[in-house]
Amino acid sequence: MNDGLSVCLLVDGPIIARWQAAALSELFDETDALLSMVVYNEYNPERSASDLFRRFIELREWSVAAVLFRFITPTPEQLDPVELGETLDLDGVTEQRVHPDIIDGWKQRIPESTVDSIADKSDIAVRFGFGFLIGTVLEELEYGVLSYHHGDIREYRGQPMGFWEFIHGQIEAGITVQILSEDLDAGSVAALKRVRINDFYTWQSVRSHLYEESHDMLRLAVENIESDDVMSPESLGEIYTHPKGKPVIKYVFKNGVGIFREWIQS
Repeated sequence: MNDGLSVCLLVDGPIIARWQAAALSELFDETDALLSMVVYNEYNPERSASDLFRRFIELREWSVAAVLFRFITPTPEQLDPVELGETLDLDGVTEQRVHPDIIDGWKQRIPESTVDSIADKSDIAVRFGFGFLIGTVLEELEYGVLSYHHGDIREYRGQPMGFWEFIHGQIEAGITVQILSEDLDAGSVAALKRVRINDFYTWQSVRSHLYEESHDMLRLAVENIESDDVMSPESLGEIYTHPKGKPVIKYVFKNGVGIFREWIQS
């Protein structure tokens, strides 16, 4: 008999990223956790060309820098698409598709009927989709909803992942698996890791390293929950968002030099 936690997986579709697949594989291969349910997000906002252009203008110089480096730096292999069914045995697993309620234009709330089904079948959920979750799904499960934040929430909250640590010249960056609350990156910490990033010369390399170091964190989070070793941070870091102005200029210069250094060493 399986005495481990029953897990509901929240995803945006049947395709997940390679790093997420690795984290799930380690969780289910190395613990007694059992996949009980998969909930697929059917919300797919369609953005018109004018919406995309408006967003491009809103992000200003960051948009230009992002497009520039997208062409000259590789996408991290950890973001390669993987079929969920290739990673997990879905035989006997309840699968459900749901359209969340959209609150304030960007928050997502899973309907009560689906929350009831999740809570009936699962002790805990893992969020690999659904955007910023609010509502009773965060309260009804015995152990809540786990979510990654690629940063130490005591120092860096928000986005982009690893960017501000890179720009600030930090030696280390954090990886947090938190039990979600309705506040941004402010949940209880189920697992926390600090990894060195000062040996990487580009933001893209920092991101790839953070993804690579994430594989064991979901397993550690579940083990910590089972042993009642969950931390409530005494303080929370500043909330960051997409950069504008001088930080973007610094990024273009630092990343450009980093690309040259990586090319020299390759």
